[in-house]
Amino acid sequence: KDILRFHAVYWPTFLMAAGLPLPQKVFAHGWWTVEGQKMSKSLQNVVEPNMLIDKYGVDAVRYFLLREVPFGLDGDFSHTALVQRINSDLANDVGNLLSRSTAMAVKYFGGILPAVGKLAEIDQALKMKTEEMVTVVDKFIDELAFSKALQAIWEVISAGNKYIDDTAPWTLAKDPANSERLATVMYCLLESQRITHSILSAFLPATSEKALASLGWDEAVSKEGLEWGGLKAGMTISKAEALFPRIEE
Repeated sequence: KDILRFHAVYWPTFLMAAGLPLPQKVFAHGWWTVEGQKMSKSLQNVVEPNMLIDKYGVDAVRYFLLREVPFGLDGDFSHTALVQRINSDLANDVGNLLSRSTAMAVKYFGGILPAVGKLAEIDQALKMKTEEMVTVVDKFIDELAFSKALQAIWEVISAGNKYIDDTAPWTLAKDPANSERLATVMYCLLESQRITHSILSAFLPATSEKALASLGWDEAVSKEGLEWGGLKAGMTISKAEALFPRIEE
C-alpha cells in the first residue's frame, strides 16, 4: 500500500497520455509483520514464502493468508498461528469430516452411494445451510472478502461435523430397520461436502480435487454443479486419505 500512488496516480497518467485504456480497479494489499515486528533483513525475520510452501504445502499457506487477514488490511504472521490453522481448520475440521464420512459410506454401503429417502428436519437444515453458503460465498468473493467467504464455508463444515454427532450413523447402522434413514443421512453428509469442496476449489484446488475424487465427482465446477442433488445413487465413494496430516512442532 505504500507504493499505491505509483499505480493509482502515475500509471493512469501515463496511460492517459498514451491514449490507452485505464484500469477499472487497483488492488492494494496491506503490510505483513512477523510476530508484531516489521520484516527486516537486519532482524533476520523475513519469511520466505517458498520455504513455507515446501514445508506446509501451497494450499495450507494460501488458506492461512486468505483466512487470517481481511484482504487489504495489515496482518501479522507467526508460525504458531499457521500451524494452529492447519491443525484446527484443515486437519481437524475439513479433513476429519471427509475421512469419517467416506469411511462410513464404505463400511455401511460398500462404497456405493445409496438412494436418498425423505429428508427429516435435521437433514433439511444442513441442506439449507449448504445452499445459503453458495449464495453468501459468491457475494463475498465479488467483494474480495476472502476471509469472510472462508468463514462462511467453515460454518457449513462445522455444521457437517455436528450433523454426524447428532444423527449418529454408527447407531443407525446397528438396526436394519434404520437402513433408509442411514442412507439419507449419508447422502446429505456427502452431498453437502461435494458442494463445499466444489466451492473450496477456488481456495484449495489440489485439496478439493482429491476430496471430490473420493466422492466420485469429477465434473468441472459450474453454477449448476453447486445445486443440491448432484450426487446420484450408485456412484462410487472411496475412503479419503488424510487431506492434512496434523503437524507436531
